[in-house]
Amino acid sequence: MHIIIGLGNPGKEYIGTRHNVGFDFISELSKHPRLCTSGEELSFTANKKFQAEIAEAQVAGDKYILVKPQTFMNVSGKSARAILDFYKADISDLLVVSDDLDLPLGMARVRLTGTSGGHRGIESIISEIGTKDFARLRIGISDKKVGDTESDHPYEKSEAKIFVLEKFNDRERPIIDKMISKSVDIIVGCLTSGEELTATSFEA
Repeated sequence: MHIIIGLGNPGKEYIGTRHNVGFDFISELSKHPRLCTSGEELSFTANKKFQAEIAEAQVAGDKYILVKPQTFMNVSGKSARAILDFYKADISDLLVVSDDLDLPLGMARVRLTGTSGGHRGIESIISEIGTKDFARLRIGISDKKVGDTESDHPYEKSEAKIFVLEKFNDRERPIIDKMISKSVDIIVGCLTSGEELTATSFEA
């Protein structure tokens, strides 16, 4: 079983924003031909128990559960916890996809453990499931330093809180789309081949 949770905020006003690249990843993943065995894009349904939109696929007898939490970013862990409990899944079945202010635009990184880095969605999941030892794919969203104030965590800067809720501009959008597409191909290729995810970084 593979539970892939993309982080973002629900609502039309957040579509295309930097903080919603996790949702964008899941949307792209739902179109991948190796998951769409019927030839049609996977469809999402609202699940009140999970507080999320869910799509499922079966590939060679292996279940894939694609998740877009509808709880808003800062309490994403409630959705993750409910899904893990319902499916009696192991933490090793989980992959969380989020934006990353520490990574430049056009780069992504897979990590198997680590702190939240100040990302409130990751922080919520760590708190709810009681461990930081789960796989996460973090996608870079900025090719510049955001804000001048000193902080251990870039997401705590007041400028960053505004920046992540802005939409990608016309120059950035093709770069992030290419990065998401490449990330989807890498993740699908790894999971469907039965390989274990490993810590790595890659560029668009």
